[in-house]
Amino acid sequence: MAADRSFIDNKQPLVRFSSDNRWFIDGDIFFAFTGSHFDARTLIPSLQDRATLVITEKEAKGKNVIFRPDAKMLYKEFIKAGSKVYPLHVLGVTGTKGKSTIAWWLSSLLSTGYMGTLGIKAKDEFFVLPTTTTGADALFNTYRKTGEDNWVVELSSIGLVEERLPLPLEGLIWTTLEPEHMDYHKTLYAYYLAKKKAFQYVKKGAFTLMGQNVPSPILSSNNILRYGRYGDFYITYRTESEWEQDVYIYTPQGETHVHLPMPGEVFAQDAVAVVAAAMLWKGIKIEGLFPQIPVRMNHIVINGIEMVIDFAHTPESIDACLSTVVQRWGKDFVVIHGATGYEPEQKSYEIIEIIKKYGAVGAASLIKSLDEDQSNKTMQRYKDAGFITGPSTQVFKECSDRFHRWVIVGMRDAYDRLKEAGLYGSGESN
Repeated sequence: MAADRSFIDNKQPLVRFSSDNRWFIDGDIFFAFTGSHFDARTLIPSLQDRATLVITEKEAKGKNVIFRPDAKMLYKEFIKAGSKVYPLHVLGVTGTKGKSTIAWWLSSLLSTGYMGTLGIKAKDEFFVLPTTTTGADALFNTYRKTGEDNWVVELSSIGLVEERLPLPLEGLIWTTLEPEHMDYHKTLYAYYLAKKKAFQYVKKGAFTLMGQNVPSPILSSNNILRYGRYGDFYITYRTESEWEQDVYIYTPQGETHVHLPMPGEVFAQDAVAVVAAAMLWKGIKIEGLFPQIPVRMNHIVINGIEMVIDFAHTPESIDACLSTVVQRWGKDFVVIHGATGYEPEQKSYEIIEIIKKYGAVGAASLIKSLDEDQSNKTMQRYKDAGFITGPSTQVFKECSDRFHRWVIVGMRDAYDRLKEAGLYGSGESN
């Protein structure tokens, strides 16, 4: 582990703070927020003697603890101050679908840090995050621990609205534009405006790659390019085998050929974005085998059960995943969905409808929120729809007795849950 980098060139002190004990460093100012999954005030006894100060948004007692109702606003000011002094080179990825796939592939193929839906990955550091776009203190402190200064970062619409990552961007990818988080944004136009906020962080002269259905904002200062089926970078030809595919991609510097460990045109288009961004950001031509992505169309056999594990968690992405599976398996499988306790009612009904559309048996395991009543209501919706429901261990046990093919969606910690159920670790993967 590299030494703590608290100064740049031994002159300029860095802003030292954190909002999660996983990247806390002794001497930090710690923001103890109360979220839907976890109340960080429970960490005060273990951190109060190690932190310079603990700031809470709700009342709490302890040494070095101060209560600030405006703690979130204060936290934003710390992030803004940090973004001016931490020497990071960041490529942002936003959009409705494809963020995780593109960001993970880019970071893996270019050997940079990654932050997004799948967690934080930088050199020897890796851990799962509570949200898609956690605050910039996660990047700042991981830099202090590892020295990693090149990052590919997912930018969620909510994270952009709440200004969690106001970092100067050396490039931006906007994948797709489809309705998502409507419980938060209310309208598609408000969602679009939230995504558009990413442009204010793009450095002058830096590139922006946009997918096929994203409207072009009127921004003459940015170098906007298109990718996908057509545009500046596009698919010329692709072939699929059972669970893999080869994709040939046009670039202004000539055609490139890549091999992907999953089928589907959506992943082929994601690969186009990766090839384009690597060329534009780092001047590197990517060819050959792309790596497997955690919980992204992973085809695996465990204890004789054939599984597809995919962290599809929106109705549209679950639909795309099941469409691919049905082409290969027919309707002979169970869909196990990881439902969040705070899942909006309409989203639950849309997911239920999609799973029933494919004629598959449905199951749901709850990822609880702090609101027990809300969690119970979410689970009841799936129970009323005839789904197998319960804790993941119970659901896995019942499904293992009845089905030899599973599709697990909506669980970013699917492998951990399979281990807890005693299933993962003794099988073979394809």
